[in-house]
Amino acid sequence: MNQYPPLATPSHLPSPRQNLAIAACIQIEVERISRSQFLFHGVRFTLDKETLRHIQQAQQMGDSLKLSRQLLTDLRYYALIDDENRWQSGLTFCTYYKRGSSQEALMRSVIGLDGDIIHQIQRNCLERPNFSHQISTAHYWLIEQVMRQLRFGKYVPLTGLINGLAWGLTLLISMLLVIPFIPVFLNNPWMLITVLIMVGLFYIGFRRLFHLLLPKARRWIMRRIVAGFLSSKPRSKRLARRLLSGLFSS
Repeated sequence: MNQYPPLATPSHLPSPRQNLAIAACIQIEVERISRSQFLFHGVRFTLDKETLRHIQQAQQMGDSLKLSRQLLTDLRYYALIDDENRWQSGLTFCTYYKRGSSQEALMRSVIGLDGDIIHQIQRNCLERPNFSHQISTAHYWLIEQVMRQLRFGKYVPLTGLINGLAWGLTLLISMLLVIPFIPVFLNNPWMLITVLIMVGLFYIGFRRLFHLLLPKARRWIMRRIVAGFLSSKPRSKRLARRLLSGLFSS
């Protein structure tokens, strides 16, 4: 198994009940090794008969899974840096199947930052082809859903912030230019058209300028986040985590 099986293109979200049931099976495996250090083992999918049914329905309908912002923030945090302040070499995904009170590890996938992918499956699982197919399909689908939403390039839309800054600067400069000439405008109301045109041009200009500066701002923020994670100061790590939570959508 070197490639994921073909998946339907997501078109909409599953029902809230289905989404909650599927999302509940995803856990981040973290081991606390000191007061401020955690060892990230990977992502765990704990499936049972009911969860498999929900996943199959979501796949058949072409649904996409909606993960919580907190889960994605935690995963981004642990996925970036290891316990020794080094870049993680990759992500590990393990699928367990729950029968009664027991859980059995059936599949494991390691996705390296260099693009290499290693898949492992329990030998006993292969002896049941239909069950093996259900487990592997659910395993790959869950990985695909997590990886799609984990992308660091997926920022929270900043259109509102850019528009707000553009309007703020436009109004500020316009007021500074217009206030001294209020008597002139009162005597010549038609000059208000000139003011409106000026406001519109200022707004368009500032908005385009902010869009041009946005990529550089994002790169600067990412450097600050990484620097915070690499810092030995707990306060810097907390700040980096807050930035990570606020700048990326779930």
